[in-house]
Amino acid sequence: MSELHVVLGASGALGAAVVNHLVAEGLPLRAIARDAEHAASVLPEGVEIVACDVMDAEALTRACAGARVIYHCVYVSSGLERAARNVLAAAEANHARLVFPSNPLVYGPLQKVPATEDHPWAAQSQRGTTRKAIESMLLEAHAQGRVPVVIPRLTTFYGPNVHGTFVEGIFEAAYKQQKAVWFCRADVPHDFVYLADAAAACVLLGAEESAYGQSWHVPGAGPLTGEQFVSMVYRAFGHTPRFGVRSRRFFEFAALMAPQVREIVEVLYEFEQPFVLDGSRFARAFPTFRYTPHEEAIAETAAWYRAYYEAQRS
Repeated sequence: MSELHVVLGASGALGAAVVNHLVAEGLPLRAIARDAEHAASVLPEGVEIVACDVMDAEALTRACAGARVIYHCVYVSSGLERAARNVLAAAEANHARLVFPSNPLVYGPLQKVPATEDHPWAAQSQRGTTRKAIESMLLEAHAQGRVPVVIPRLTTFYGPNVHGTFVEGIFEAAYKQQKAVWFCRADVPHDFVYLADAAAACVLLGAEESAYGQSWHVPGAGPLTGEQFVSMVYRAFGHTPRFGVRSRRFFEFAALMAPQVREIVEVLYEFEQPFVLDGSRFARAFPTFRYTPHEEAIAETAAWYRAYYEAQRS
């Protein structure tokens, strides 16, 4: 069987992290991205890059030819279910396994903390219900024997190449010595996972046949409150922490004028109560796996952002 690993969405933050880990492990891989030129600018030199849009089902199936494992790290602002169907079809046509990194949105507000993998899928948000539909489709395909599927369930991630998220906003504010923003409550624990660790877990699960047909919590090096996370970021830049907390009411009012903010309002529960996953099942299955301590991981991330922002200024 071919050992080829194919990474979809390879120019994105998670996809690039998976590519970097595969390169470090010396595993054969192909990186697929919509913009090959951009992918080449963020990926290690020498990686095979194929330009392909996941919305083009036939082209995607060709691009995945010879794959043993496919990592679906694509995020699109619309058409997530269509993209997942195309990826599933490509995996089936190429007799490949499928690793689908996801998140806890399928759970909705946590009914128990820390949440285990058997937590009810009680999502009511648009993003959560979309995830439920996709994961149900993928796990059904696994149950039918069409495609082996495994779901690493990642928490809020941070690391190099993360753009367009509130986490990037915190690193940018710290770099510029401005005031950062946190949501709702800064005193409740929240899980964060370093991207390099998330990528390593995805590859580890993809290589373990017995892991398939299930989801696995990959929660990171331990929960932090918002205040702790923001403070560690500022300290990594050598600056005094400065941040403010925006309330639910702020976002609800903003949603009246900007409908896209409604998606944020729907998931604010993640910042109003402890949002912590139980990672003990993953730890038992892979006892040698170690998460990077947050302080070290945040320092590495801050160094990347510093170089990135300084390059933009030059």
